[in-house]
Amino acid sequence: MKRRLLKVIGISFLIFVILSWIIPVGTYSSGELTTNGIDPVGLIDLFNAPVQSFITFVLYGVVFACIGGFYGVMEKTGALEKVTDKMTKAFKGKENGFIVLTVILFTVLSSVTGLILPLFILVPLFAAVLFAMSYDKITVLASTVGSLLVGSVASTYGFNITGYTANILGLDMNNQIVAKVILLVILTIALIAVILNTSKRNTKKESKEVKVSKIEKEVKETKVSNAKSVRKEASSNKKAPKTTNKKSSAKTSTKKKSTKGKSNTKAFAVSKPVKKVSAKSKISAVPLVVIFVLMLILCLVGMYNWYYSFGVDVFSNIHESIMSVEIKDFPIFEHLLSGISELGYWSNVELVGAMIIASGIIAWIYKLSLNEFIDSFASGVKKWLPTALLAALASVILYILYQASYAGTGTLVDTINAKVFDLTDGFNVITTGFASLLGSFFYNDLYYLLATISTFMSSFDVASLSVAGLLVQSVYGVGMIIFPTSVILIAGLSLFNVSYKEWMKYIWKFALIAFLLVLLACGIITLL
Repeated sequence: MKRRLLKVIGISFLIFVILSWIIPVGTYSSGELTTNGIDPVGLIDLFNAPVQSFITFVLYGVVFACIGGFYGVMEKTGALEKVTDKMTKAFKGKENGFIVLTVILFTVLSSVTGLILPLFILVPLFAAVLFAMSYDKITVLASTVGSLLVGSVASTYGFNITGYTANILGLDMNNQIVAKVILLVILTIALIAVILNTSKRNTKKESKEVKVSKIEKEVKETKVSNAKSVRKEASSNKKAPKTTNKKSSAKTSTKKKSTKGKSNTKAFAVSKPVKKVSAKSKISAVPLVVIFVLMLILCLVGMYNWYYSFGVDVFSNIHESIMSVEIKDFPIFEHLLSGISELGYWSNVELVGAMIIASGIIAWIYKLSLNEFIDSFASGVKKWLPTALLAALASVILYILYQASYAGTGTLVDTINAKVFDLTDGFNVITTGFASLLGSFFYNDLYYLLATISTFMSSFDVASLSVAGLLVQSVYGVGMIIFPTSVILIAGLSLFNVSYKEWMKYIWKFALIAFLLVLLACGIITLL
């Protein structure tokens, strides 16, 4: 499956390579396109570009690898198994309700924060529970990763979506907020309907588990009755217990093992279902849950740019106050905390650091040895390594376009956009929507897409620019649901062992409806 995804990324890259031999590159400025001829990708670049792309975007892979390591440590404690087991039991008989809750939680968090990468930390946990409920892998993928991507389509206050749009186009964070909320509600309901109508559960497995539990209960009752008879026999015959005790102790001693440290939950290798935790386990899950939640909140707060979104500078002031503390004229915290960014300016580097520190704290609380901590973290990283590698390679086209823009030679995307926007005068929902969708294939980062397409929207009036901003960011979100250049989508497909073909067969109708719904909404707003 991983090889198939690698082929999909490779085919996407080859499509761009072929286009580079056909479409001339150009730069668009002041309403005119300046073409600079064809700038094709050569034979050496066929090998060099993927390598350089991996080096440039390797931090994406490091984040996914560390998520695997984080779950590896949590699983080693045995407490993660207890968490997933309790969540599964809490929704027993209400499995569809858990799907609804999962979709709403993921779409809302994604829409409000726009921080899909740190929110991906939640995916293995909820996926483990859904697998324990016997849902198939594509249902689990759509309920978790799919929900995160749908939330970005209707981004309300997500800085990495709405924030970029507001800053590049000179708009407000509240721009078209009513339309965004309506889109979020409609798309969330539509996704829930699709998932519930297409979800598949392994009922044979469930019935098998019920039978197994019944058999285990009968065996347990038989053992109890046998034990009583043995005790009665022992009272009448003193020699009998010796052989009986040896046999029974031999049998029971080999069957019962400690659950701590077992790879039972498969939460970070979510292609397999969760096994039930031992009822006699005395491991408390509270510390793990508290650390997990606090780490996630800290990362979301730290990675959300409060100042550029809402002008909030409280975190900057706190950071400056801490760094200015001196002991005998020596700025102690400035040196101790050197390299860490203030809250609101955290990057993926701080995200990785937070996960490693949280893993260490969990290992310490649950009394894992240093070797156990290292081995469990490394085990998790190893299982997530294919996902990490594919995520780092998904941006190969973006790397080439970024290098071309930096060199000032222009891109073939500008040439295509010039043709599209010349079809109509001023703002047009159809042409702008099509250009945004096409551009999303090449630019899997909204910031670069907006930087490119904004030059073509410079002539729009303020009212049209407001709608255009909503249109571009929403269509970009749709693109990330279907295009194989989407880092999050590729990571999700890899993690759940779902082929790109399977995903497209499942999601294309929803994606088409979402795209048309965005065009319709923007068209109505334009007419108002």
